[in-house]
Amino acid sequence: MEDDDIEIARYFKSNLVAVRRAIDADDFRKFVNLEKNSERVAFILKYPEAHVLPLEIEDAPVKNLEKALKIKESGNKFYSQGNFMKALETYSNAVLITPKKELGIFLANRSAALHNLELYDLALKDINEALRIGYPKELIYKIEERRAKCHLAMKNHPAAVDSFRNTLQALDHAKLPLERKQKLESDVRLMLAMMEKSKQLSEGNKTSVNQQTKGVDYTSSVPKMKDVNPAYPACSSAVEIRDAGGDIGRHGIATRDIMPGEVIMIEKPYCAVVLGEYRLTNCHYCFKKNIAPFPAACDTCALIAYCSANCRDADAKAHINECNILGPLWLSNASITCLLAIKAVIQKPYAKLRKLKEAIEKSDKTFQASKDHPFRASDYMAFYSMVTHESERTQEDLFHRAYMAAWLLRVLKKSCYLPEEVKTQDLAGCPLSEDEEFFGGLLFHHLQLLQFNTHEISELVRPRNDHTLQKAKSNFIAGGLFCTPALLNHSCNPGIVRYFEGTTMVVRAIRTIRAGMEICDNYGPIFTMEPKGERQRKLRLKYWFECGCEACVGNWPLLEDINPKILRFRCESGPSCGNVLSVNVDINEFMLNCSKCGKSTNIMKGLKALQDTDALFKLASRQLEDGEHNKALKTYLDILKLFDETLALPIRDYHLCQQGVRLCMLPLGNTAWQSLINL
Repeated sequence: MEDDDIEIARYFKSNLVAVRRAIDADDFRKFVNLEKNSERVAFILKYPEAHVLPLEIEDAPVKNLEKALKIKESGNKFYSQGNFMKALETYSNAVLITPKKELGIFLANRSAALHNLELYDLALKDINEALRIGYPKELIYKIEERRAKCHLAMKNHPAAVDSFRNTLQALDHAKLPLERKQKLESDVRLMLAMMEKSKQLSEGNKTSVNQQTKGVDYTSSVPKMKDVNPAYPACSSAVEIRDAGGDIGRHGIATRDIMPGEVIMIEKPYCAVVLGEYRLTNCHYCFKKNIAPFPAACDTCALIAYCSANCRDADAKAHINECNILGPLWLSNASITCLLAIKAVIQKPYAKLRKLKEAIEKSDKTFQASKDHPFRASDYMAFYSMVTHESERTQEDLFHRAYMAAWLLRVLKKSCYLPEEVKTQDLAGCPLSEDEEFFGGLLFHHLQLLQFNTHEISELVRPRNDHTLQKAKSNFIAGGLFCTPALLNHSCNPGIVRYFEGTTMVVRAIRTIRAGMEICDNYGPIFTMEPKGERQRKLRLKYWFECGCEACVGNWPLLEDINPKILRFRCESGPSCGNVLSVNVDINEFMLNCSKCGKSTNIMKGLKALQDTDALFKLASRQLEDGEHNKALKTYLDILKLFDETLALPIRDYHLCQQGVRLCMLPLGNTAWQSLINL
């Protein structure tokens, strides 16, 4: 993932310089000689300059009933004009700043806009939540009738009948003129009679909510793996994690032949955070796009939003720790690395993390995975074992990260995560408590490991009613630490592609990976797009290693420079030879002699495969244009399998086919429709 340099954020830059200048040469030598991360953070906080940056953010968004009422009035105007989309947007803005006690009225208003937009499932969620929170008794008949109409539109007739009956009961409390009340009651009874007469009360007539949802799909598309690696349960049984030590370290190896498209890893992150610019448009808990957002559970925070009451409730305990620190974290423009570093702490209960203190201090920062002690992303010690390259860091790098860890510790102390009895004053002359030092050390360690192991979480934004993917755009909306996929090494010719369903990462093969071969990810630079020199420069700068993948060693050309008239056949002798036979497409011979082993190779099968793939490629292109992405994906994968039987990379058509596979897999993950994303 692209990692913003934590030391150059504008909010911190001048203070960082001031703290560094306050430390004379002798004291800096003391800092350099410190061995514990906790000591480095405590060292920084001995200086008054390290306590200068304020932790309170001026004009931070908070819930405000008076302001919410004014916004709601604007929404009412849009609604009366029939501009339901704008009404939905405006009502949502009001909802996010409304205190919980008054929220019912606002949700009821929004449910009316959602009903008119035929977003029935979202309207039902608003109605249900309004009734749960508390809604004026004399007005309940309105939303019960609306709930009945939503169920009716979704062909959920038993639920519609129940809601119509609830409407009749609620009319007893309605403050309406008698004539108006009698007319409503008559209409409802007529509707009930019609439904009974048409015999539509069967449970078999129920239709899935998601089938009736217009432009919003909340069904999970996370695939399943039949067999998993018991020591690394996020991996399929086709993946073995080995540790070669040194520069190679932990890496993935195929235990059997893995076919293109095969799911080889599925994992939720240890920690993940949405980017500040998406904090209201995407759910704070599951990261899916908000169409009708719900506010935070507390009565103050207006910085975040949830896609549903379920996500809000699931995140309620964590939000208690986050509530008053989200402001300084986001509004200071702290990097995603900083946000993740503190998230990795506060998402775990204080007592559980504190209990690991002895194990952490004795740890050699490795994790010995086994069937009885599996490597799981939810295990803090698995997270803690990720590579940091601490021994390779410069003195100034360690100082910068100690500075940021010190600021994050100050932020953490501002939250209610740490018990009051272990907190000390935020002053230079006040030594840190033992627990504060411990958590400061964890934050420092997190900043180091997150630099090299974080993944971007993406979302595909598609124009409404556009069946093709030509105008679709993939946006970087969040960052997360996925412990198992992070163990894969880099290749400029990767073997996998990944996408996200909510916060869950799905990893699939994008070419045939033979048994015994390394399974490689891609850290950004890919050989088809960037020349070797530029790729090597980026990898050295960001990840501190020299790439020795096949594309770099073989100095493979860019995609645009691959000669389409040259075919590359593998010697039939197999791995024992490993030679590649390059020939022109116009060749008339079918038997080629290998210059390395001397044996002959019959290329007839490969030439036949090329003919087959040409027709399949045209078919896949048509399927993609027609919006049949799943069919196109299957066709592209069939092409890759045919190529892999006899040909050796790089091959122009092969890599074009891989691009098609990547494109077809994007809609399988997080997707949003352009016409609804601004709500």
